[in-house]
Amino acid sequence: MTEMISATILLLLIMDPLGNLPIFMSVLKHLEPKRRRVVLIREMLIALIIMLLFLFTGERILAFF
Repeated sequence: MTEMISATILLLLIMDPLGNLPIFMSVLKHLEPKRRRVVLIREMLIALIIMLLFLFTGERILAFF
C-alpha cells in the first residue's frame, strides 16, 4: 500500500497538474466552455488509460528491453 501511495505522489509531482493548467487554458481559450470541458475530459481519460496500462504491464514492457 505504501508503494502505491509513493507512486501516486511521484506521478503528481512529475505531471504537475496545477502547473499545466495555464497551458491548457491558453491553448483552449478559443473554444466554447462546453467544448473545452469535453476536450479536457477526453485528454484526462487518455492519460488515465496510458497510466493504467503502464501500471499493469510496465514491468513486462521493461523486462522485454
